[in-house]
Amino acid sequence: MTTYQMRLNRDTLEVDFAKTPEGYPIPANGDKIVQDVEMRLQEMIATGELTGGELLKINGRISVPASYTVSHQLGHLYRAIAVFDPRLAAYIVVASTTPNYPIGSRIDFQTGEVTEVAAHPDTKPSFLIYWENDILIAKINNGIQIDGDQMLRDAESQLQKLTNSRQLPGGKILRINGRTSILASFLIASKVAHQYGAIAMFDPKMGDKGIDKYIITISHSPNYQVGQTFDINYDPYQTVKAVLCGPPNTGKTVLRDSIKEAIFQLDSSPNDFYAISGCPDGDGAWFSETAKKYPEVAAELKKEYKAKFTPEFAKSKARDIKVIKNSLLLFDVGGKITPENKIIMPQASHAIILAKTEIEVKEWQVFCQKLNLPVIAIIYSDINGTEDKITSESPILTGNICQLKRGADVSPRPMVQALANLLVKLTKS
Repeated sequence: MTTYQMRLNRDTLEVDFAKTPEGYPIPANGDKIVQDVEMRLQEMIATGELTGGELLKINGRISVPASYTVSHQLGHLYRAIAVFDPRLAAYIVVASTTPNYPIGSRIDFQTGEVTEVAAHPDTKPSFLIYWENDILIAKINNGIQIDGDQMLRDAESQLQKLTNSRQLPGGKILRINGRTSILASFLIASKVAHQYGAIAMFDPKMGDKGIDKYIITISHSPNYQVGQTFDINYDPYQTVKAVLCGPPNTGKTVLRDSIKEAIFQLDSSPNDFYAISGCPDGDGAWFSETAKKYPEVAAELKKEYKAKFTPEFAKSKARDIKVIKNSLLLFDVGGKITPENKIIMPQASHAIILAKTEIEVKEWQVFCQKLNLPVIAIIYSDINGTEDKITSESPILTGNICQLKRGADVSPRPMVQALANLLVKLTKS
C-alpha cells in the first residue's frame, strides 16, 4: 500500500499523504514515504504524465525529506518549480533556471500574477546554514518573523556564501539536519543535489535515544538507495513533551501557537523545538497565520485536512509523538476526556491545563493523574477578560489569560512568556 499520492492537474502537481477511509494519513515512517514518493515520480515520468516544461506548481502536504526527493526529480524536467504557501495564498518559486520566474517570487493563487517581494529590512538572516562537525545545519533562525518567500531568499543567500567560500566542496554524501521549512528544503535540494553522490536528511520521528536516523532522499550513487537509512550516535539529552489539554472552546490552538512564537523569541530556546497538533481538526501549524490574512483559503484547507477522531487516528498520533525525540515538543489535544486522548496523552512527559472553570480543571487534573502525567501549569481562559494574571509560579504555574481569539498573537503576554520560559527551563533540568 502506497503512503503518498501525487496527481497532475493541468499545471499543478497535487500531493498529499495517502489516507485511510476515516481520513487520517496511513501510518508510515519517513523512509517508506520517501521510497513511495520516488517510485510514484518515476512512474509518472515513465508514462509521460510528467513531461517537463516552463513551470510546475505543487500544492498539498509534504514532508521535509520528501521535499528533497521531489525537488531533485522534477528539477530535471521543469525550468521552474513553485510550491503553494497557504500563509501567503500564493505559489512561491523555489527553484528556477528562467528569468520569467525568479526564485522567491510569488505566483498569486487566483490570478497567476507573478510578483517579487522586496528583501526584508532585518539585518539578521531569517535562515541559517552552516557546518557542525561533518553535518550541514540548515535551520530557521528563531526570533525573526518574516514571510516564507523572504526566508527563502535568506536561505539562498546563506547557500551562496558557503559556495563562494568553497565550504560546499561536494563528495560522496551530504548529511543535513535542522528545523527547516518546506520552501527552503526545495531550494536547498535544487542547489546541492548534484554536488554530492547522495543527500541524507535527519528525521526526528525515527531513531532512538542516543541515535539519530538519517534518510537518503537523493542518490546518484549505486552505494546509496533513496529511502535507505543509517544511524549517527549522539549524546542523549532531556526530552520534554508537553501536552496542552482542557475542554473545547478555550483557545488551546491560539495558546499553542503563541507559546511557540514566544519560545522562538527566547535566546535560550532549543534549536530543535517542535510544535504540532494532536487533533484531527485540520488546524495545522499553518492555520492561524493563514486565517489572519486569507480566512477563506484557511477554511477551505481546514475542511480538506480535517479527519475523524477515531481510535486509529489516536494510535497513529500517539506513535508519531512517541518517536519524536526533540528536546522540546509541544502539542495540543481534543477538548474531551475520551478513549482517544487516553491513547495520545500518555506519550507526553508534562501537561498544561487550559480551562474556564474550577470544575473543568478538576476533571482534567483527575484525568492526567490517572495517566501518571504531571501537571506543570493550570491556566484559566477568560474570553471577556482585559488583563492576564499570574497567581503563582511554584510548584505549579497558575493564573488566567484573556481573549484567546482565533487569529490573535498573544505571545507577548506575561502568561504566555511564563509558559515559554517554564518549558525551556524543563529541558535544562
